Parts: sequence; structure tokens; C-alpha cells
Amino acid sequence: MQITKEQVKAWHACTDGFRWFLDKFPQGGSYADVHGALIADKRFDDARWLVDNMYRTHLDKPEFIQAETATTDKMVGELTSMELPSDQVEGEHSSGNYARIGSSGNYAQIGSSGYYAQIGSSGYNAQIGSSGNYARIGSSGYYARIGSSGYYARIGSSGNYAQIGSSGYYARIGSSGNYAQIGSSGYNARIGSSGNYAQIGSSGYNARIGSSGYNAQITATGKGAVVACAGSVERIVLGENGCASVPWYDGKRTRIAVAYVGENGIEAHTPYYINDEGQFVKVEE
Repeated sequence: MQITKEQVKAWHACTDGFRWFLDKFPQGGSYADVHGALIADKRFDDARWLVDNMYRTHLDKPEFIQAETATTDKMVGELTSMELPSDQVEGEHSSGNYARIGSSGNYAQIGSSGYYAQIGSSGYNAQIGSSGNYARIGSSGYYARIGSSGYYARIGSSGNYAQIGSSGYYARIGSSGNYAQIGSSGYNARIGSSGNYAQIGSSGYNARIGSSGYNAQITATGKGAVVACAGSVERIVLGENGCASVPWYDGKRTRIAVAYVGENGIEAHTPYYINDEGQFVKVEE
């Protein structure tokens, strides 16, 4: 997914950030490359700004989820291959199996490529990458950026403004912080979010997504996805054979609106909101 100077300008980038983009990517660049360059230059706020705008602009597009997980996969690769001198305290890397890594500092950079890794971070603005299977990652700090490409990963985040990407199959992702942004492209993902204003995107088959926070935005374009919500939903997109249940209030009690793609006019890859009558209505762009 390409980012052009016209797009960056339309997002109202700051003058310094726009100049940086023109200098680094005069012909534009892929989302993964631009994000990686921002991280390499320690422009962490700009990297978060980029991710925010990508989610806001492209969440409904199946190709965005692939681009998001490609971006976090790139981050995983960089974190798991980084070489740090012995006196380096802001990063940690492990390639062994059964690694146990804990960090409480801000701006930590943690990479693990071994199987069965256990990673915990409580500092703000942490970057955590894992490529091994069966990884367990926990983060409680705000503004965490977490990427996992291994199978059977279990990721938990309780900090606000977390950005989580997973491309491995059978991932289990849980987030309780507000304003979380979660992208998953692996098959059979299980995603749960209890924070408000979550943005959740999944393109893998047979995903199961649960959301209990208010004003969630959910895109589940993989075939056979099931979405169950206990909190309000601002907009929702389903893929082929997908279905969703969303609560709505009729003035007296809470009821459940149900949508099945292919029935009652519900179309795949189309954004909907739930109106005051509990009906799924197409979002007019």
C-alpha cells in the first residue's frame, strides 16, 4: 500500500514531517517502508501519527490489513535482528527458545525470534516484536507498538493507544485499553477488545472478534468471520459468509441486531452502521 506526498499533505502533516517525507521518499513509498524509516530516525510520534491516519483512512479496505501486518512484520524483523552493544539499555534481543524478557523502561525496543518466548513490558512507547511460535506478549504501557508473526501467539495489552499487528495463524489478541488499533491477517485469529474507541481489522479466514467497548470500528473481511459485540459499534464491515451481532437500544431496553452476509441485503466488504431501529444501514461515503 503506497503513501504519496499528496496523501501526506491531505492528512495535514506538520511542516517538518512533510519535509522529512519529501526528503526520504520523493516518489512516495510503501506503508511498511515509511513506518520503518520513521522508527529508524526515532520519529516515534510521527510513526504513531502515520498509523493513526492509515487506520482512519483505510480500515475498511482488505488490503490495508495486509499492509498493516506487513508493516509490523517488518518491525519484527528489525527488532529481532538488531545488534546491541553490551552497554545498550534501551533494547533487548533474544534468539533462544523459552526466552523471558521483562522491561519497565520507556521507549524499550524488544525483539525475540525464539519459540515460547515470554515478553512483558510496562513502559510507555515500547516496541515489541516476536517471530517465534507460541510467544506470549504482555504490555501495560501506553502507546505500545506490538508485532507478532509467529503462530499461536498470545498478545495482551492494557495500555491506552496500543497498536497491535499479527500475521501468524491462530493468534489470540486481547486489549483492554482505550483507542486500541488492532490488525490481524492470520487465519483463525481470536480478538477481544474491551476498551472504548477500538479500531479492529482482520482479513484472515474464520476470525472470531469480540468487542465490549463503546464506539468500536470493526472490519472483518476474511471468509467466515464472526463478530460479537456487547458495546456500541460506529461502523462494521464483513467478508464473505461473515456474520455479526451488535446491541442497540430501542428506548426501553437493549436489543441485539444480527447481520448475515448474503441475507436481507447485507453485502460483503461494505461498511454499515446500526440505526435507531436496529437495522444495518450502508454508510454513505
